[in-house]
Amino acid sequence: MRLFVPLLALASLSAASAQAPAKCALAARVDAASYAALTMTGASEADQDNVAFTWAQCRAAALNANLSNSPQLRARIVNLRGQYRELRDIESELAGIRAGGGTMYGHAVPRNYAVLEPRIESLANLARSSAGAVKSVQYEGALRDARDMQAAYIKTLRAYKPRPDETYVRYDAKDWNARVNRYEAVSKSIMRTLGNRGDAATALGYSILTDWAFGADE
Repeated sequence: MRLFVPLLALASLSAASAQAPAKCALAARVDAASYAALTMTGASEADQDNVAFTWAQCRAAALNANLSNSPQLRARIVNLRGQYRELRDIESELAGIRAGGGTMYGHAVPRNYAVLEPRIESLANLARSSAGAVKSVQYEGALRDARDMQAAYIKTLRAYKPRPDETYVRYDAKDWNARVNRYEAVSKSIMRTLGNRGDAATALGYSILTDWAFGADE
């Protein structure tokens, strides 16, 4: 069961988004920080979450529309975006469990979407250009390094058990293992989608995989 602060936070953001039209025309023309500066009416953590989430959703919709003439690539990008987001969600959930809870882990989710979306745009741009197909020894090495880093990250998660003095930790072994199992399954699915070509587009896709929201032992 994946019910934790991050998902509760996203549920409230989705409800708020349904009540107010997203300013997607503006989001299409400016970066996330500029969008926040121009649209945020309050200074609360929730306001910052909402602005980041809205910007990311607007940009995602724009990219999907831009890829309408490339349905196969569009489907891959939509799938990868959902999976990358899920990884960032689980990373936040697991960090929150280790910390004994805390709102920062919920706030990290929509804000990470705003960090993730420009990289998804770059991935889509490379995937449909000759620059993305350029191979190099550097890119091949980046793929190997990313696979090793992700495997080490998952190994650290699997080995985690709270110390006896960490009584604040919200740890349940069965629940923790289920989350880690899901995390590993999504990671492997992303790698299967990206493939093993040592080109620029694939290297970028792997670099997004290991751009974690929180470290495995934070």
